[in-house]
Amino acid sequence: MNAVLLRKVVATSVLAFLIAAPLSAARQDARPQEGDDPVLQALIAEALARNPDVAAAQAAIKAAHTRSGQVSALPDPMVSMIFTNDGWVPSLGSMPMTTLGLMVSQDLPYPGKRKQRMDVAMSEARQSEPQLARARLGIEAAVTRAYYGLLLARQLAELTKEQRELWRQIEVVARARYAVGQGAQQDVLRVQVEVTRIEQRAIEQASEAELRLAELNRLLARPIDGRLDTAARLALRPLTTSLPDAVEQARTVSPELAAARLTVATERSVLALAKLDFKPDFSVQASYMNRGGLAPMWLAGVGVSWPFNKSKRQSAVAESQLRSERDNRVIESIELQLRLRTQERYTRARTAEKIIDLYDQGIVAQDRMTVEAAIANYQSGRVPFVSVLEAMTSLYADRWTRESFVTDHARLLASIKEASLEASPEMTTVGTMTAAQPSGAPGAMGGGMGRRQE
Repeated sequence: MNAVLLRKVVATSVLAFLIAAPLSAARQDARPQEGDDPVLQALIAEALARNPDVAAAQAAIKAAHTRSGQVSALPDPMVSMIFTNDGWVPSLGSMPMTTLGLMVSQDLPYPGKRKQRMDVAMSEARQSEPQLARARLGIEAAVTRAYYGLLLARQLAELTKEQRELWRQIEVVARARYAVGQGAQQDVLRVQVEVTRIEQRAIEQASEAELRLAELNRLLARPIDGRLDTAARLALRPLTTSLPDAVEQARTVSPELAAARLTVATERSVLALAKLDFKPDFSVQASYMNRGGLAPMWLAGVGVSWPFNKSKRQSAVAESQLRSERDNRVIESIELQLRLRTQERYTRARTAEKIIDLYDQGIVAQDRMTVEAAIANYQSGRVPFVSVLEAMTSLYADRWTRESFVTDHARLLASIKEASLEASPEMTTVGTMTAAQPSGAPGAMGGGMGRRQE
């Protein structure tokens, strides 16, 4: 077999594989239909129903709401037995001043104090409700991130398998060329290196898929060996809201902002109660006194607890007022922080969409043309075999990066919905566009957002 024929064989094998490859790429690039992924929505619903963190938050709310009945109840009455003796020798029934009495006393707070204490307790109980909302939002976002991490690992595994098959075909051709003395040994060795690297990436992606599945099983409280079957594939879901709408939505759902507002309401109730402390409390007493064979006696009385210590109560009012001012400033701080986080996530998501479009419309298409040009030049003997290998390496590296950008975008959307004040794990610098590549991949891939699959 002469050199020209061998080059044609290489070109035919590679081009035939690359013609089929865009079909899978087109399937990956297809936009999703209207509506959310039903598998993901089912996973979220299961996690919210079974996750122990959500159940613990629900139990905390129920426990907190029981306090209102405790603080609004009247103080316990006091019952006492009293024996009064006239003289040194017991004389019940013989001396008029000797009595055996039963006394009952009841403290009565100033009208309105009990209701106000119940209002304070109910307001404090409502402060636990945002904890449940935060738990639910956090679980939903965590399930979404783990799910897309699993899809990414599985999709990259498919891409790795596709690339492995291509390298094996090329290896057969390279060995044939070398066997007839028309190729260099370094071409065979280079292909073998690429095949070995592909095996490394296949192992890594299998491990990554297993870890993401384990994370989902934890979030869903499933058995450790639980499996997940889904036909879903990574697909870009562009943002459909404006930045002001996204910020307003975050303000609406933010549990931290709701908790701060509830704290202000609680302080208003505490202030009202502190002002009621300037009012006196009362107590009533009643007593029955038995005198043996003599006529019984009874007693009734009313007591007043007068608030003479004004400075103590004035200090409590001043403290509550200052706390209210502090809480108002906290609300402003949370709103600013929430706006910043939402804008960061929104901007990065928009940036990811633009970059993905560059990959779809430019980079990957240009990679394919580069491969075709390298093959054509190799056919004519103008470039060595290694040029074809390098062109194909860049093509698959950029396809790898493109899928990672789609996953980052999906995770950013989940974080926008989560409305957390903390920095999101997938939020890394986009502007620098530093080169990134799969583990062990030769050559530089397109710029990335700093991939994180956990």
